[in-house]
Amino acid sequence: MFRLLRRIGQYAFCLMFVGIGLVAFVVFDRDDERWWVGPAFAGVGVFLMVVFFLVNRWRDGRNAILAHGVDGRGLVTEVKPTAQWESNDVRYFRLTMTVEVPGRAPYAATARQPYHRTRWDRIRPGIVVPVRVHPRDPSRVMVAADVLNNPSLRPEPS
Repeated sequence: MFRLLRRIGQYAFCLMFVGIGLVAFVVFDRDDERWWVGPAFAGVGVFLMVVFFLVNRWRDGRNAILAHGVDGRGLVTEVKPTAQWESNDVRYFRLTMTVEVPGRAPYAATARQPYHRTRWDRIRPGIVVPVRVHPRDPSRVMVAADVLNNPSLRPEPS
């Protein structure tokens, strides 16, 4: 229910920009120096709609893997820090690992995972992490742990 209300709020916010743009488009003549305000507001509204749609779709895909994915384990073979930081203490790492799930041969896959600064020294080749694998697309793998490397099966907030 909260997810639905949040999405309604997101799209209402976008429609507010589009509405302001339409009103400004009607109010200002093409001869007025501020004629561009209408199309600018409408464009920002449409742009925000696309951004919210893509972010929600990405989050739904991750939550689907958490909810319906197959449990497995990943033996980390390579660790590379990325340029992405969640905060001053949480950084994303790209883990290349050998994934083992029941009923399939082990295979190589990569996943991006945030880790807290206090855990960076423990993220190295040779560790085993819990993973969740998409039931139909085994290349979609995510580490089923939080930033402190505690197992997590909770969906991300929507």
